[in-house]
Amino acid sequence: MTYELDSTPTGEEPHATTDTESAGDDGCTTDGSAAGLEESLGVTIPDDHVGAFVAQAFEDVERSTEWTEAIEAVVADEARDAWNRLETRKQVIELLKMADQFDRKATALLEEIPLDRGGLDDDLREQFDDAKRLRRNADVVRDGIAAGYAEGRVSDDELVDAVETFEFDTAAIAEREDALDDVANAYNLDFRPYGGTLMNERDPDDDAEEFEAW
Repeated sequence: MTYELDSTPTGEEPHATTDTESAGDDGCTTDGSAAGLEESLGVTIPDDHVGAFVAQAFEDVERSTEWTEAIEAVVADEARDAWNRLETRKQVIELLKMADQFDRKATALLEEIPLDRGGLDDDLREQFDDAKRLRRNADVVRDGIAAGYAEGRVSDDELVDAVETFEFDTAAIAEREDALDDVANAYNLDFRPYGGTLMNERDPDDDAEEFEAW
């Protein structure tokens, strides 16, 4: 089954796939163990603390998303019953897939923006804003996963197993941030770095908009 999201102006509708569908070709390869997860995140940590470490890595310091808020944002009402029948581990996998799709779509939009012009026209400015919205959606979804762990809805084993099954890799986020940084630097545009502070003099909450399904 498929959980459809709202349509996007990019011409392709993002959606959560089921656990039987492919998670992508460029996730990191793990051996299904906690050690593989630790390696993918680039840090060696005790086995007993892997779940907490992953949850903390997923937290968005600019937001406070609840698990139910993330679910309501990305799972259509008509698909909610089917969603609720999934075990928690599979729900986390679906959320990770959604976040990854948002990240990759944001990166694609940013990489389409030429870096050698004197400025952005209205269409390219809108494309930059669309990419930032997709980026924000991805961060909100992962923040919701972290909240689910903090709320006790997602156990250590469920979180670690979901991350390993999906083969989560921070490379997609890094690629997204590099593309954003390239465009922002080329045109002197403001943006909030991943996990950081808005790079201008606006108040901290000015750029922390609500989730918009794309």
